[in-house]
Amino acid sequence: MRIHTKIMISHTVLAATIMLSCAGAIHTQQVADNTRRHLSASYEQLRNLDLIAIAAKHYLEQIAELVIIGPQGLEMEQARKVLSEHLARQQALIADEVDWLASEEERIEELREVDRIEQIVVVLGEMDAVYAQLAEEIAQGRREQANDLYRDEIEHRLDEALSAHIKALVAREVKEVDEISTEAARLSQVSAWVTLGLLPIVAVLGGFNILMLNRTVLRPVTALANAADAVGRGDLSSMVEAGGNDELGNLAERFNRMTSEISNQRSALEGINLNLEARVSRRTAELRARSAELEAANERLRELNANRARFFADLSHELRTPLTILRGQAEVALRRSDRNPEPLRETLGSIVRKAAEMGRLVEDMLFLARSEHGSIGVEMKPVVLQDVIADALLDSRALARDRRIILSPMQPIEPIMVRGDADRLRQALVILLDNAIKFAPDGSTIRITLEGAGERGLIRVHDDGPGFLAEETGMVFSRFYCGQGSARAGHGVGLGLAIAKWIIERHAGAIGIERTSGTGATVYINVPRLTEST
Repeated sequence: MRIHTKIMISHTVLAATIMLSCAGAIHTQQVADNTRRHLSASYEQLRNLDLIAIAAKHYLEQIAELVIIGPQGLEMEQARKVLSEHLARQQALIADEVDWLASEEERIEELREVDRIEQIVVVLGEMDAVYAQLAEEIAQGRREQANDLYRDEIEHRLDEALSAHIKALVAREVKEVDEISTEAARLSQVSAWVTLGLLPIVAVLGGFNILMLNRTVLRPVTALANAADAVGRGDLSSMVEAGGNDELGNLAERFNRMTSEISNQRSALEGINLNLEARVSRRTAELRARSAELEAANERLRELNANRARFFADLSHELRTPLTILRGQAEVALRRSDRNPEPLRETLGSIVRKAAEMGRLVEDMLFLARSEHGSIGVEMKPVVLQDVIADALLDSRALARDRRIILSPMQPIEPIMVRGDADRLRQALVILLDNAIKFAPDGSTIRITLEGAGERGLIRVHDDGPGFLAEETGMVFSRFYCGQGSARAGHGVGLGLAIAKWIIERHAGAIGIERTSGTGATVYINVPRLTEST
């Protein structure tokens, strides 16, 4: 038998099984949906009947209040309106149920409920007329006649008629709910028996289908798949046993021939591949090495070009203003016609000071350029921070003396050792002291504190100057940043702190601004301490 015929038989059995299961499921679902819908409609009508009974009671209470305490116009109208709305809703619910009911007998029963609601409406109309008559009697002062009218018409006749109609409707709906519940239970039992009856049939048909597919299709296909996986892993010795004369048997024979041919071709190609792999590996290694060299050279050239462009841009920007000042002062001196040497001496002194400032600027910029180029060395060896602070105080005392500023160091007796370059650390600390002296008030005190904070040495320089703005703390160590909008703006060219930052970072340390609660500014430096392990 051909595979096509086997598959068609399997599909036919499978389709019959599915159709049988679906037919049972659809029938059960239809019956359940219809029962659920019918039950939901009955429960909805019961709820609305409860609302009608409540609204009718409220309406009767309003009529009674008319007799007892007098007219209650708005409450009476609201009670009558609510009752009418619930009656209209009940009629709408019954009409909806009648539309989808399949049994003519059930539709007739529902229409009888509509007649009952119309009778309630008639009773309510009579109540409205009696209410109007009661209001007239009370308005004329005939309260005794009004009491008799209320007792005879409302309490003994219309109230009983209204209650009877509502109770009849409720009883009808309760009976309908009971009948539907009983029918639902019966249908559920029938559905269970139908399902139990279908299970053996479906199981037999499914088992037959699975057995046939497994023996005639799945086993040969699995054998072919396993053989194909083995060939994919490189095992060309795997063969498939041809089990019959159908399409799968022919496929197994072709697969075995293909495997033999591939094995022969692979043996021939392995020798060629070995030679090609060796040549490609050598060439790839050469290209990678050359590419790495070129990439490193290009990256270095890009860095040098960017540093050079930035250096010349910064230099031209910072030298333009002082050169203009120097030229202006020199031109003014040349134009003087008097022979008094004093003004000329002042001009030349100003030129000398400005030239010195330009010299320091050029030195700082050359330092930064060399640091970016990597030509500035940092000799790392054991250094005592107390000695670094002492050398920095000696370098800064002349400038502090001119401004009557006191440099007050506070440091522990025990030496705090770090690994670093003493000259570079002294240069960074001198920059901090120069900045503090520049902005501190005349006659004030600059405090330099040293402490061993765990595994790091911490130096703080505090002055009583204007301090830093909150937004400046992250920018003051940038090149050429001189402050904006603060009392520290406009002093210097903004290279000192950038140089200090470069030096401290080369020592694996950190430099920053501490926020203080009072006035002044505190700049700190911390570097790793030298321990026995380092």
